[in-house]
Amino acid sequence: MSLRLKAILRRLYESGSNRWQSLLVALYRPRFANHGKDFWFDPAGRYTFSTISVGDDVLLNDHPCLIASRSRIVIGSHVMFGPGVTIVGGNHRTDIVGRFMTSIRDEEKRPEDDREVVIEDDVWVGARAVLLSGVRVGRGAVVGAGAVVTKSVPPYGIAAGNPARLLRFRWDVDTILEHERLLYPQARRLNRRDLEAWRKAQRGPLPRENQPPGNPT
Repeated sequence: MSLRLKAILRRLYESGSNRWQSLLVALYRPRFANHGKDFWFDPAGRYTFSTISVGDDVLLNDHPCLIASRSRIVIGSHVMFGPGVTIVGGNHRTDIVGRFMTSIRDEEKRPEDDREVVIEDDVWVGARAVLLSGVRVGRGAVVGAGAVVTKSVPPYGIAAGNPARLLRFRWDVDTILEHERLLYPQARRLNRRDLEAWRKAQRGPLPRENQPPGNPT
């Protein structure tokens, strides 16, 4: 799509017409790596489309910025974003002596410089939250508005702040298990052992590992 056509479409979108917004969503949606049903996003946002996968029943609210040039952004189902959410699936190299950082090319990056960001099912990411390279937001978690998430959030955790810290879990273990029973087939449900381990482990800062223990969905 030419830059001139993009500019025209953006002006039409910013004119406030719901019809034009729906047209732009329909035009841009096939550019994502893959997506499920009932996927709605703001076409005025910024996306590296080919590196972003999205599940069913997903809302990416006003003006998100989802960028991953050499990694992936994976968003599950039943996920909602507040306005202005940013996800960055990579970092710049800052370790090369005698080089300006702007001179370091994308192909000179190491595998650890660009790591995928995963948002599992049933997650709410609040307005203007920032999720950085390598984090996983577990099923059923909530990320507070303005949070800067540098480490993974366990399932059903509520995280907020800069840097984000786990504040509490949405429910006790028994209630989470009942919630899982009502929503997921048995093969996909989280188990008591893992839930209790996550709760026991989360007494301070969020974990550093890219993937929490257990079997994520």
